[in-house]
Amino acid sequence: MLLACFFSSKNEVLIFVNCKVMNQTILNKLPENSLLTQIKDYINSAPLRRIKRTGSIGLSFNTIRNLQRFYILIKEFETNISKTVYLTDIDHSIVNKFQEWLLSTKMYSVNNAGLQLKLLKMVCKEAERKGVEVNVYTRQIESFTQRSKDRLLQTLSFEDINLIKNLNHLPDTLENSRRWILIGLYIGQRVSDLLVLKPGQVRSASKGLYVDILQQKTEKHITVGIVDPDVIDIIENSFPYQISQQLFNKQIKQICKLAGITSMVKGYKICDKTRRKRLGVYPKCDILSSHDLRRSFATNYFGKISTPILMHITGHSKESTFLTYIGSQANKDAYADAFINLASTL
Repeated sequence: MLLACFFSSKNEVLIFVNCKVMNQTILNKLPENSLLTQIKDYINSAPLRRIKRTGSIGLSFNTIRNLQRFYILIKEFETNISKTVYLTDIDHSIVNKFQEWLLSTKMYSVNNAGLQLKLLKMVCKEAERKGVEVNVYTRQIESFTQRSKDRLLQTLSFEDINLIKNLNHLPDTLENSRRWILIGLYIGQRVSDLLVLKPGQVRSASKGLYVDILQQKTEKHITVGIVDPDVIDIIENSFPYQISQQLFNKQIKQICKLAGITSMVKGYKICDKTRRKRLGVYPKCDILSSHDLRRSFATNYFGKISTPILMHITGHSKESTFLTYIGSQANKDAYADAFINLASTL
């Protein structure tokens, strides 16, 4: 069995792809204008690729991982249609077939299917830039995301947070995750930044604590202020030990259930059979995940703390993106209230 290695310049680790899934594709080299060849070339050039947004060199770990999954997905799609996909073949018909296969057969979410089309266009655009012949239709490939009105966002209110704070006598492993939950609810970071926090990133402030963070996704250096006394006590006296994201997501559901956060809400839950998200009405604790901690932070403080300050902490660059992120949970009167409060003091 052949093992292909790809480097991530961001954290200088080897990412191994099991080529048993890729079968003989790499052993029997495909023509330059095959889609699989161009995806592989894109991944192999990852350490030297310039990131336009930041001006830095090297694709992120997540981007490389998405491209590796895309490679395997295209290999599966080729098996489904019983043909190799060449760049000159990628016309309106095959793109529509690919999109329908993602949504109907693979049962991908709208956002995940949209990401695959975005990657398809990205790889084709790069191939064309290198002088490889590409179907002109690839320039018209359009990605998509779920409509804002169809998004179902879950957050933990301050009342919910108090229920979690008041939990006592938990087993050690659940108590450890409870501490991570409370820290996450008050620093507003992605789980990839939350679960790698160390006591050395914490400094004393005049009215609380500073937490210094280098955000993995945005590569921004930020400092978050913490004033909640319970979270300060956890950080200073019982800092949690590190756990995996998978275990953390599982234990968030257990802890929220024990806290009584069980009201029935509409949302998406992973189906055990298909391993895809299925829309339904479930106990709130069953559909909460680590990402909802960050969204809860942004939602709970929106309208109370200046939006630019919240955006700096969460890592959002555009206000429109930030407002979409907190969605229907946002207080639509927040800006008017802020203006009234300030204007009344003039």
